[in-house]
Amino acid sequence: MKKIHVYPHTHWDYEWYFTSNESIIQLVYHMDEVIKALEDGDLETYLLDGQLSILDEYIKFMPSNFERVKKLVEEGKLIIGPWYTQTDEMVVGGESITRNLLYGLKDCEEFGDAMMIGYLPDSFGQSSQMPQILNGFGINRSIFWRGVSERMGTDKTEFYWEGEGDSKVLTQLFPLGYAIGKYLPSNMDDLKKRMDK
Repeated sequence: MKKIHVYPHTHWDYEWYFTSNESIIQLVYHMDEVIKALEDGDLETYLLDGQLSILDEYIKFMPSNFERVKKLVEEGKLIIGPWYTQTDEMVVGGESITRNLLYGLKDCEEFGDAMMIGYLPDSFGQSSQMPQILNGFGINRSIFWRGVSERMGTDKTEFYWEGEGDSKVLTQLFPLGYAIGKYLPSNMDDLKKRMDK
């Protein structure tokens, strides 16, 4: 029997779908629901998209919830970081990626431990130097989507991603993206087809 790990999470595109004000309102409602569910035991853990900026924005509008959030992070229920924002590896320079990770890890300290996984659920390609960058911050595991395919190098979902020098990270590739568990069919035959994919 295989073990399946399910992590409830958000993928928060702050700038993508709504106005800034709508995004803030949605974020406050969303985080309030997540905090309550974690405190009540309705959720065991929750992954906050690998980016601390979401939490900074929430605390700016809900400062009275800082201690509640900090407690959840310290208990390992709310998983934060390591990035400050979700990085795009294709349109920014290496220093920007490095500073993003530096600021994210540093700012996580205010709440508790950062997730020490190079979480890249929505980059539109991968930098060959990402293992070197991650290793430089003591990160030796990564999860990502996009950038490889059966036609372009691998048919595996788990592998060591090797970079410059001796750098490498144990990697999990999302086979169908970060929404792999979204809208799962309730019919067992359809579910099997989806999971086999």
